[in-house]
Amino acid sequence: MLLYNARKSSSGFTLIEMLVTITVVGVIAAIAAPNFLGMLNRNRVNNAAQQVEGALKEAQRQAMRRGKPCSFNVNTTNSTISGGCLLSNRELNTNSYTIQLNSNTTTITFSGKGNITGTPSPVLVVSIPNGTNLQRCVVIDSLLGSLRSGDYSGTIPTTPVSTSCQ
Repeated sequence: MLLYNARKSSSGFTLIEMLVTITVVGVIAAIAAPNFLGMLNRNRVNNAAQQVEGALKEAQRQAMRRGKPCSFNVNTTNSTISGGCLLSNRELNTNSYTIQLNSNTTTITFSGKGNITGTPSPVLVVSIPNGTNLQRCVVIDSLLGSLRSGDYSGTIPTTPVSTSCQ
């Protein structure tokens, strides 16, 4: 019987296989990262706009339920909606979001019937201050008090207009 050492195949990956795999993963990550960051920013702006819209709907419901006017303040400096008949204040992170309002008065008043009194139709625009064009808007119709939200196509820091909210 002949004795000899048979080489056993070593299991594992070669250096070239590892380099090719790392290169492919790097290319895929470079393509996917900007899309992922854009999606995160869109979700952040949408959530902030939903908070603003929720505060407006809450104030309107409270005014109609009580049958008397309900006022609250929109602070564009601190990105907060507070006061009046709101059950809780809405505070957006000032480093992450900005709120623009189309009038000089920061107080919005709903009548006991749920429509806006005093000011023209308020337009609130929520955006990210990092220079992206991600902007969401909430418009309140002054006659009926109906709320609509959408993407804002105008430029900030100009005064928001309701026709740019689509």
